[in-house]
Amino acid sequence: MNVFADTADIGQTLGPIQLLRAQLAAINVSDLSTRIPQPPGRGEIAQLVRTINHTLGRLEQAKASTERALQRQRQFASDASHELRTPLAGLRVRLEEAQMHPCVTDLPDLIGHALEDLDRVQDIMTDLLLLARLGATVPQATQHVDLTNLIRTEISRRTDLHPAVLNLADRVVVDAVPGQIARVLTNLLDNAQRHATSQVRVRLRHSATHAELAVSDDGDGVPPADRERIFQRFVRLDAARSRDRGGTGLGLAIARDIATAHHGTLHVHQAAIGGASFILRLPLSAPA
Repeated sequence: MNVFADTADIGQTLGPIQLLRAQLAAINVSDLSTRIPQPPGRGEIAQLVRTINHTLGRLEQAKASTERALQRQRQFASDASHELRTPLAGLRVRLEEAQMHPCVTDLPDLIGHALEDLDRVQDIMTDLLLLARLGATVPQATQHVDLTNLIRTEISRRTDLHPAVLNLADRVVVDAVPGQIARVLTNLLDNAQRHATSQVRVRLRHSATHAELAVSDDGDGVPPADRERIFQRFVRLDAARSRDRGGTGLGLAIARDIATAHHGTLHVHQAAIGGASFILRLPLSAPA
């Protein structure tokens, strides 16, 4: 038995492992972009290094994703607190004025404005809860939804200033959560009614694979630079006007999240009638 030869073989094996351990120990947890130099060949050490580098890459991606999620959460909490503070502050001012001057307070007017402020708070809280549910990992059960019937039913329930002009293909069926798709339609119609001058149009058609719903108005439209930004939470291109007209700043964000959850898309373009056209695309149901 050659003890010296065996000792040399062990040294050749342990040397790379000790070097690998030192390189791993030198990696900073706050910076996972470092990679271990890849040794040549296809030996066990080379395969181990490839596996480690692959794992480091996945950890780096997971860390970046977590940081983005935390940043969105912090921004969302900040925006939500700001949006809730506005109606609550208005309510407090009105109540304090009534307390200081009870004899000259118009009680019906005070109650009316107070209820408006509380309605706004309730609307914001309802939308925040819906966004939280949309972000949950447990999917809701979908079913076959005839978009043509759903659109006709939802519009028949509305009493809008500008009656919607419909152009609907027959029997356009998707797999969806009916209440959520109805919410998308409601949000798009509410947005169109707020900005329309005289016209709102709803068009439904389909291709071989997708349904396409377009809700258009003849208002001012959306500048190209803002066509993605308006889907962010609490973003308004005209904040004061949107608040006066009852918008919470969450409607388009909710609509986009619902579209994404249904493997679809929601974008805004220039409408043929001059304003904005919001286009929802959803996969058609598979043939029975």
